[in-house]
Amino acid sequence: MPEPIVVTLQPMTPLWTGDANQRGSRIRETGVLGSLRWWYEAIVRGLGLYACDPTCDPSSGSCKYDENKKLSSICLACQLFGCTGYGRRFRLVVDGNGDAGQPVEVKLKNPGMSSHRGWRIPPNVAGPLTLTLYPMRPDAMDAFESAAIYHTLRFIERYGALGAKTSHGQGVVKITDWSILTAVMEADAWIGAVRARRAKVAANPPSTPNLGDLIGAAVRLDDATTSKANWWSAIPLNGLGSFSLGNDPGWIPSAPALRAQLRNWLRSTANVPGFAGSLRDERHRLMGTIQAPVGPKGSDILVSHLYKAGDQWSMRIFAFVPKNGNPVNLALRMFLANPSALKAEVERGLGGIPIELAAFSTDVRGFLTGEG
Repeated sequence: MPEPIVVTLQPMTPLWTGDANQRGSRIRETGVLGSLRWWYEAIVRGLGLYACDPTCDPSSGSCKYDENKKLSSICLACQLFGCTGYGRRFRLVVDGNGDAGQPVEVKLKNPGMSSHRGWRIPPNVAGPLTLTLYPMRPDAMDAFESAAIYHTLRFIERYGALGAKTSHGQGVVKITDWSILTAVMEADAWIGAVRARRAKVAANPPSTPNLGDLIGAAVRLDDATTSKANWWSAIPLNGLGSFSLGNDPGWIPSAPALRAQLRNWLRSTANVPGFAGSLRDERHRLMGTIQAPVGPKGSDILVSHLYKAGDQWSMRIFAFVPKNGNPVNLALRMFLANPSALKAEVERGLGGIPIELAAFSTDVRGFLTGEG
């Protein structure tokens, strides 16, 4: 049997894989698996290939293994994570202190409405976590499959987030150790292997994440500002005192303030040419809601909390917005790709703290190589 793959992660913001009772006392393998698969599907689709949506029933396109057609009957994601008739290639075990704690309420200082409900944010950033992937059979986790996990995790580390509630700031992680780092297939070779591999061919399900549609930016805070004591008090949120920030915190629960500013930008933006309405009319679809007729729907725009890597304070903003979408989608892409406009809204959301922006790559290869 092949040796297990061992990955050590350091969460930079709270990592949430809470249960149905909204308790985050430990990191749950199912939550990590679901997140890994979600991002891997986005990578596969971004490379122009098919990945099913396992939340659908078989009649809607999720995979079912056919012994006669073999791997040609299932998508690339199911070949790694399993589906009906075809087992997952590995078993995942998570070890470490993953207690995110019971969520704490934060609210805007000036919400502008009496019905403002606020947000509930996990208060704890976990210690180092070890992910061990045990191959399930002698031919499992070969060079291709190991590289699939590696490049997915590296992408999440550079640009995404792991676990649930990532649209609300959770899940930024840093990889600190990898057991097969020196032997992994390089990104370009792996991309070629992905495209050459036998797999099901079909049209991708609508409204599923595709790395080709990902747009975003890394945010860096001004060092002169963050060197001052209690600099984060400028962020327009009540409730930060409930978190153990101290004199030198490693993260700030800031995502709600910026999400509120982005929603306000959508609410106040003028009509979009070619669209019978405005961004205001689409804000619930874009930012997520539990209200009818749109909800329940998750956010298309994801904002991390502020986190400290070395001496640098950072955060990231990203969104899956179709390049060939309706005029509202195109208007949102133009905004996110406009450094001066995005910078102005981020600074307003953070209470005037100066920032610099670095736009994400515009192609899938750049995401996977880290060159974008």
